[in-house]
Amino acid sequence: VAAKPATLEVPSSKEPQNAVKKTWETLQGSPKKFRNKPRVRREWRTLSQSMKEKVAKAFWIVKETKTLEGRRKYGENFNNHDDMLILHSCATMDPRCDEGHFGPQFMTFHRALLLKYERSLLAVDPTIEAMPYWNMAYDAQDGKYKNNAEKYIFTNNYFGSYYGTGINYQVIDGLFANWPVLEWTAERFGNKSYMAPDNKCIREEYFKGTVPSVCDQCCQLPKALCDCENLPGGATPTYTRRVRAHDDCSPHVARWPEDPDAAGPLGGTYEIVYNEDDFDICTDVSKVQSWMEWQDCIEMSTFMCSQRFGYISGRPGFQKIFVQDILPEMKKRVLASRDPYFDKALRALEDAGSSSADVFQDVLKKLVKEICGDYMLYGYLRNRKFLGHELKTTLPRFFHSQAHIKFGKDLLDVTTSPNEAAAFTGYHSDIDRSSLTWMINAEKANPAMAESFWLYPVNQRITPEQLLKDPQKGLGRGISGPFAIYDVLACGNDTSTYYEYSVGESPWLPGTLLDDVVNSASQRELSSTMLRKNVRCDITGI
Repeated sequence: VAAKPATLEVPSSKEPQNAVKKTWETLQGSPKKFRNKPRVRREWRTLSQSMKEKVAKAFWIVKETKTLEGRRKYGENFNNHDDMLILHSCATMDPRCDEGHFGPQFMTFHRALLLKYERSLLAVDPTIEAMPYWNMAYDAQDGKYKNNAEKYIFTNNYFGSYYGTGINYQVIDGLFANWPVLEWTAERFGNKSYMAPDNKCIREEYFKGTVPSVCDQCCQLPKALCDCENLPGGATPTYTRRVRAHDDCSPHVARWPEDPDAAGPLGGTYEIVYNEDDFDICTDVSKVQSWMEWQDCIEMSTFMCSQRFGYISGRPGFQKIFVQDILPEMKKRVLASRDPYFDKALRALEDAGSSSADVFQDVLKKLVKEICGDYMLYGYLRNRKFLGHELKTTLPRFFHSQAHIKFGKDLLDVTTSPNEAAAFTGYHSDIDRSSLTWMINAEKANPAMAESFWLYPVNQRITPEQLLKDPQKGLGRGISGPFAIYDVLACGNDTSTYYEYSVGESPWLPGTLLDDVVNSASQRELSSTMLRKNVRCDITGI
């Protein structure tokens, strides 16, 4: 789909963003006509006590009832929580590289997964009307509910303590206290599962859970009191393989903002650093004018502060890939930013690139510690002229990935982050709210946007030569692509897991374009229109 750029006719960026919120009720001056009555997702703190309890009960039923049993009892829309979690792991572990994150596919995949989860909750109890979202700005540093004992999300009233208070930081309070992390078995989640015949990912076991580093016998005890190699009576230690991609032994969800596998105190604190102005920036169509510009706005601009980078950077062959494929792209961005700190960091990396592996690793670790310590990470915005005037760029604190990093432990684990069920669904529903607000805003400013699917990538025509020739277009500068740095670092050197990925093979991952099927390795029937419908579904009321 090729749409001609249109002149945007929207309110000045100085006007309040309250006008954006009204577009949920009206569009282009007239009442919005939905084909079906849309569900209204409400923020967790707006729910009455009785409604909050009903929602929590529905979550627990979805967790504790297996899919086939649930469908007999609640109807065909029911799916078990852990079955849906495995679909998330399928996207992350797809051999083509991550089909659910850091690219145009991020929101379409998560929107589909959220809808599946919401339909499951409503199958259990249709009176809850919709799945609630979580506005993390309210609970961030200086947020409106940060010091409100009744409405702060990290209390017994909602999600439990921000720092898990159980052994190994397990969350033992709140509406979802002691939420189990199940054992992975082939019979439940692998090639012997009822899901295997219709699901290539499960049939071929892209994801097999993880064996913990601590035995079951010592998992719930202080390290000083238990040694897996010397158990009382010479007992043999057991290690339960759990539905996680990290080696935590905890049988319940854990949360620890100071998790050493996270990125440290981003913004100088372990608290969330985000506000409603950050949210509004990414829904402002004077600043964000395409699907990928929205994606770059809500996502962090660097992959070096993510959990997976620490793992990948220590693998054999990483240095070669980093020097050949990443440094040149970093250099373009640093030159464009004219930031003296990053210019100095780039030079250090260039010098270390030809050094021994030990020297390179030392330099890399030092820079990562500096960049990801007290520094805050921001979404990426392009410089923009609007109505003939140069816009002053205010970078938003990044939205997606921040809660993952700040929570640590189970939400930090990108592959199985839905283990934090209420936080995961609430957080990503709020990101969905951002996406849909921007989509409605963009369609209001330019009706051709809907026909053009909000300029979602439709082909593989962007080339590295184009990026070099005209870097001012901003192509390739966001972490999500084209030619995403995330994909190169996450998948370029792990050929055993991502055996179908090839560095720089195409601007976008195969399987993530407009006419491709969302998370296709998990689909029984392929439909060329599935992604098109998913991009549009909540706007048109389908």
